Amino acid sequence: MNLRPVTTPQLTKIHVLLSQFGITEDKADLVSQFTNGRETSSRKLTFDEAKSLLQHLSRFDPSNKMRRKVFALAYTAGIIYGDTPQDKKINIAKLDMFLKEKGTVKKALNKMSNEELIKVVNQFTAIKKNNDLSAIAKGTRSMLNEIGISTSNKRISN
Repeated sequence: MNLRPVTTPQLTKIHVLLSQFGITEDKADLVSQFTNGRETSSRKLTFDEAKSLLQHLSRFDPSNKMRRKVFALAYTAGIIYGDTPQDKKINIAKLDMFLKEKGTVKKALNKMSNEELIKVVNQFTAIKKNNDLSAIAKGTRSMLNEIGISTSNKRISN
């Protein structure tokens, strides 16, 4: 086992990734996991422990989860549709175009930071909610019309 201490570049990269992923508050727990409970301070990591932690962090990117959520919300909101591999390629381009033109951040999905993705998830959640409420209102109007209650000048509020 190599007992060489953690290097300054390793420490810097660990802290940058923790900050970038918004998980700085989990640092002590992560360090404890990678030192088998021996330490909670990143400065006390060995070179090999730091290397393992960095490999773990490089696989963990919460932004990818947010991107998948945006994609799923775009489907449910009716912005994109289809499930073939060709549809997926088209949908990526279509979603990026929508985000650049009408998104809260005006960037392509893969260019957004985690904070920007949160804003877009909130926007798409609101779009979906509005679409759901519009569908309910439309259904209500249709049912009222079927039983002879006119809704032409009435607005059914959400």
